[in-house]
Amino acid sequence: MFKPGQKIQHGLPAMKSPSFIALSHWTAALLSAVLALWLFWFAAAQQIQSLYQLHYSAIQQMLASDLTGDTKILTRQLSSSFDLPYLKVSQLDGVVLHEQSNTMPAYTMASWVLNQFDRPITAASIKDQAHNLQVEFLPQLSEQLSTLELFSLFLFFGPLILGVLPYYLQPGRPKKQKALPPHPIEAAVHQAPAVVQQLQPQATTSGTDYLLELALYDQLTSLPNRQQFVRYYEQQLKAANAVHQSVFLLVRCHSLAQINHKQGYLAGDLYIKEMADLLKQLPQLSDESPLFRLNNTDFCVLFPQMTTEQTEELVLLLQQNFDSYQQQKLLDSVALTGLVQVAQGKPLGELLAMADTALGLAKTKQSKVTKQSNLWYLFSDAQEQTAQSSFSTKNWRSLIDDVLQGQRLSLLAQPIQPLNKTSKTYSELLVRFRSNEDQLLPTALFLEMAQKLDKLIDIEQMIVEQALTIVANHPEQSFGLNLSAYSVQDEGFISYLERRLLKETELTPRLVFEISEWGLQQNLKLSKRLIDMLHQCGSRVTVEKFGAGITSFKFFRDLKPDFVKMDGSYTRQIEEDKNNQYFVRLMVDLAHRIGVAVFAENVETAAEKQMLESLLIDGIQGYFLSKPAPLE
Repeated sequence: MFKPGQKIQHGLPAMKSPSFIALSHWTAALLSAVLALWLFWFAAAQQIQSLYQLHYSAIQQMLASDLTGDTKILTRQLSSSFDLPYLKVSQLDGVVLHEQSNTMPAYTMASWVLNQFDRPITAASIKDQAHNLQVEFLPQLSEQLSTLELFSLFLFFGPLILGVLPYYLQPGRPKKQKALPPHPIEAAVHQAPAVVQQLQPQATTSGTDYLLELALYDQLTSLPNRQQFVRYYEQQLKAANAVHQSVFLLVRCHSLAQINHKQGYLAGDLYIKEMADLLKQLPQLSDESPLFRLNNTDFCVLFPQMTTEQTEELVLLLQQNFDSYQQQKLLDSVALTGLVQVAQGKPLGELLAMADTALGLAKTKQSKVTKQSNLWYLFSDAQEQTAQSSFSTKNWRSLIDDVLQGQRLSLLAQPIQPLNKTSKTYSELLVRFRSNEDQLLPTALFLEMAQKLDKLIDIEQMIVEQALTIVANHPEQSFGLNLSAYSVQDEGFISYLERRLLKETELTPRLVFEISEWGLQQNLKLSKRLIDMLHQCGSRVTVEKFGAGITSFKFFRDLKPDFVKMDGSYTRQIEEDKNNQYFVRLMVDLAHRIGVAVFAENVETAAEKQMLESLLIDGIQGYFLSKPAPLE
C-alpha cells in the first residue's frame, strides 16, 4: 500500500530472465512441431485411404467385368495386374481358392501413427455375390510408409530447430528486440501438403489416371516403357528438323525364350535386367536420348543428332559389350541390334517398321555367318529408296495406271475370332495388287508410291467398290475395310464415301471401317466428322494400331468408335511380358467403361491366345487362328 513519503519508481517492469525466454521458445517450437506432425499424419492417412480406395475400385471393376467365370483366370489377372504383398481369393463360404503373401518390411512407427487416425494397415475385403467370391488384398505401401517415417522425423526436428535457433543466434540476447522469423506453425502448414504429395506422387483426381500412370514404367528394369517412348517421340516430331539426321537404335534380346525354357523365368528376368544395366552404361545416352524398354525383349534409344562416325563407335561398343556378356554367361548369342538412320520427322509407324527390317537383316546375316553372333544392321532412308527404285524397271506411274485400268486387285479375308458370347466381330479385308504379268506387288510399297504420285484416292475408291461387291455377295457376314491416314483427311474422298454408303443402306450395317490411331490424330475435327458420318450411314468404326500413339481416352469418348484394335507389338510374347499384360488389361477396362470392344492382332501362338483371353480381350486375329484367304 502506498505510504506518504514513499518514492514512486517509474519505468518498465523488470525483464524476464533469459532462461524463461529460452523455455518459452522451446515450448512454442515443441507445440509447432507437434501441430506440424499432426497435420502431416492426418494428410498422410487420407492419402493411404485413397490408395486403398483406388485398388478397391479397380479390383471391384475387374470382378464386375469378368465374364469367364473361371477363378484361375481371374486370380491370374489380379496377380499380374497389381503388385500386392497380400492377396487371398476365396468363396463366400470360406473355401480358399488362392492365397499369396510376400514379406513387407515392418514400419512400426508409421503403422502406429496410422492406427491413431483409424487407418490401420490391414487387408481390405471385397465380396462379390454374383461370382460367389471374396477378395482380400493389401496394397503395396512400402514406399509410402518409408517416406512417412522419414518426413515425420524431418517435420518434428525441423520446427524445433527453426523455433529455437533464432533465439541463440541473436547477438546480445535478449537486449534488443528483433523481428521474429516466420512462425514455425505457418512454415509447417505450408510444408505439409508438398511433403505429403511425395508419399504418393502419382496419385491424381481419378483412379483411372492413377492406374494409367502405374503403367508407364517397366517394373523389372525401372525404365520408361513403350507408352513413355511414344510420348517422347511425339515431342521429338514437334521439334523435328529435317536437316539433322537421327539414329534410332533397337536392341532385341532374342535369347530370352531359350533362357526361360532351359533355366526358368527367374533366369530370364535376370538376363533382361542385366541387359538393361549394360545398355544404361552407354556413354551416348543423355537426357535428350534416354533408354526405353519397348516390350518384353526390345530396348530402344533415339539419338536426334548423330554422325556416321558416332554411329560406328556406338555399334562397336555395343558388340564388344554383348560379346563380353556372352562369354561370361556361356550363351550362344545375346542380342541383335537394328539401327535406322533417317532424317528427323519420320512417322513412328514407319520408323518401327524400318527397325524391324534392320533386325531381320541382322538375323539373316547372323545365320549366314555361323562363327559370329550379336550382329547388327544399319538401315537408312537411302536404302529404302534404293529398294523402291530397284523393285521394277517399269515406271511406277504406268504400273499404277495399269492396275487401275485392269482392276487388278483382290481382297482376302482374315476373321477376328470372338472370345466371349457377347462379342460382335467381323472379317478384315486385306488388299493385294498384281501386275499385268500376274506378279504380286508389295502392298505397302504400292500404296506409298500411289500416294506420292497422287493416285491413292483413286486406288482407295476402287477398293471400296470391290468391298461393297463382296459384302453384297455374302449377306450373312460383316467385313472390315482399312482406310489410309491420307484418305481420311481428304474431304473429297469423305464426300465420295458418304455418297456411296447412302446408296447402299442395306449393306452399310455390315461394314466396319478401320482407321489407324495416328491417322485420326492428324485432324481431330475432320476425324470426328468422318466417324459421325459413318455412324449416320449405319457403319461402324475400329481404331487400329491403338497404343502406338498417345491419344487420350477423352478423345475416344468424343469420337465414340465401336472397336479398338491393339497394336500388334503388344501381342508378341505377351504371356511373358507382365508390363504389356498390365497395360492391355488396363486398356480393356477403360475401353469397356466407355462401351468400346477391344481386339488384338498378330496372335501367333497358343500361349498368346490364352493370355489375351485371360485379359478379357473381346476378339483376336492372327496367323495362329487363320491366315488371310480368298472368299468362297
